[in-house]
Amino acid sequence: MFIIGTAGHIDHGKSALVQALTSIDPDRLPEEKRRGMTIDLGFAYLPLSSGEVVGIVDVPGHKDLVRNVIAGVWGINAALLIIAANEGWMPQTEEHLQILNLFRIKHGIVVINKVDLVDDPDWLDLVEEDIRGRLKGTGLSDAPIVRVSAKDGTNIEGLKRSIEELVARLAPPRNIGKPRLPIDRVFTMKGSGTVVTGTLIDGSLSQGQSVVIYPKNLDTRLRALETYKEKVDQAQPSTRIAINLVGLEKDALSRGDIVFGSEEQVKSSKTLDAIVELIPRLASPLKSNTEIKVYLGTREITGRIVLLEGTGLKPGESALAQFRFREPVAARIGDHFIIRKPSPQETIGGGTILDPLASRHRSRDMGAVALFLRRRLSLQIGDLVLTELDKNKYIRVEDLLVASQYSPAEVEDCVRLLYNQDKLVMIGSWVVDLAYWRKQVADTLDILASEHSLHPLQRGLYQAELQNRLKLPKEAFDGLLAKLVSSREIVCDGDIVFLSTHKPSLLPEQEVTASRILELFEKNRANPPTKKEVVTQIPGSEPIIRFMCEQNTLIELPDGVLLERKHYQAIKDGIVSFLKSHSSISIPQVRELCGLSRKYILPILNRLDEEGVTRRRGDERILASRHD
Repeated sequence: MFIIGTAGHIDHGKSALVQALTSIDPDRLPEEKRRGMTIDLGFAYLPLSSGEVVGIVDVPGHKDLVRNVIAGVWGINAALLIIAANEGWMPQTEEHLQILNLFRIKHGIVVINKVDLVDDPDWLDLVEEDIRGRLKGTGLSDAPIVRVSAKDGTNIEGLKRSIEELVARLAPPRNIGKPRLPIDRVFTMKGSGTVVTGTLIDGSLSQGQSVVIYPKNLDTRLRALETYKEKVDQAQPSTRIAINLVGLEKDALSRGDIVFGSEEQVKSSKTLDAIVELIPRLASPLKSNTEIKVYLGTREITGRIVLLEGTGLKPGESALAQFRFREPVAARIGDHFIIRKPSPQETIGGGTILDPLASRHRSRDMGAVALFLRRRLSLQIGDLVLTELDKNKYIRVEDLLVASQYSPAEVEDCVRLLYNQDKLVMIGSWVVDLAYWRKQVADTLDILASEHSLHPLQRGLYQAELQNRLKLPKEAFDGLLAKLVSSREIVCDGDIVFLSTHKPSLLPEQEVTASRILELFEKNRANPPTKKEVVTQIPGSEPIIRFMCEQNTLIELPDGVLLERKHYQAIKDGIVSFLKSHSSISIPQVRELCGLSRKYILPILNRLDEEGVTRRRGDERILASRHD
């Protein structure tokens, strides 16, 4: 399915030609019929001998209606540039050609219409020669030129054959599974309700499907679909379709709204980065921070253009720029647009969206921003993936390049190819920029080395604290740790992370303090000092106590109770031995067995429960099953 748009000066016979080709009058408004002039977009379709049906969008030719022209031309596959034989090239012929060129329309037919008004064949040759000269350097430079008369039917069949040949040369429309329908018409039908029409791109829509309408964020369902007067269960990209919406009033919608296949496919921003090109025949350059009108899809948005290179742009030149709007705009990488001056109204240029989710740039970052955007000019998927990672550092595969003209499958295939080429990192559902990943690895080792230097007695750093410092998502952080563990650069012991080369050790003066601590426990086996009591008796001993606990020299129990490891092990062995010959043990029996008060016994028993050695039964303890 393909769509062809008309273009050309007012009264050059665009609508009449469409009617001669299709037997459909595209002028549907009463005022259009009364004035004999196209005011808004008109629509028709042309069945071909191949069975293909081509949609046709007819646009007005008056200079004050260019905004309607842009809405109609956006999304077409080819153009019919129509020029009256008796008048030749005219101002709106030129402006419409520039719009086609800025939209990168490279397929079309130039139609010299109204040949019935010219008797001199030499004049027609001169008109054709002039046209060919004006087309040089444009997307239609090689387009065939066909002479017809919509009024008397001269060579209409020949034009149909040219259209058949044109369609045969067009590449099939892409279905990337992310349908968009920029709305160009809203009306109501008796017995059906609200209907919207537009050119479907990027994917298919199906009857009964739930959709969202942006920017109003309206959820609705597709009651029925129609394409070229036929009801269909599913509409394909590059077709003109009418959609009957469930539960929405006509007044809630307008031209410029977009029907999206799902909410997840809607990505919007108030700032968009683009490459902008000015048409050559402007009278003056464009200054940065100028207020302009941007035409994107069927929407007209007022905003400011900020040049990212220099302070002004001369006619015929191109530059990177940022658009700043008052409300969010939903676009995709590769979308084309037109820019016009608001007063006096004049088409001044257009371009291509390079980053639809940009942020305001600081002047000191302009060099890096320009490099980033120029890497995107090719619109090649590999460049887009790598630059997106350069911008975001890490992102889920499912969220990568949603606002692009590539399908999720194409993105995933590209990610795997780049991964196999060692150009990015894949960790679970995350994709990470290679340079950023390498920095995270280096930062991890540096952080741990610094921690070991500042706190030589500690085993290492808690994983949660390290993750917070690196600011990586959990899945990517776990992958980073796994990589460093596999390369034997770090060790993960429970929640603690440390360098594999790190061996906590005491300085000579700290060894003396550790000996004093152990002496306290040797001298007080029946009443071991608590952590607080040790610190009171030996000031500055707290980090050494922590070290001794980590090294398992001391055992720290709840409520600040400390025991020398050998003492704790002897108590533990005694309780296990007792339980092997008795069914249970009570607190008085434990006190008699180990010679300690209740202050110590409860923390010891709770610790044995945690270790799975014992388990509680009423006020007594029994041996856990694995120790039976």
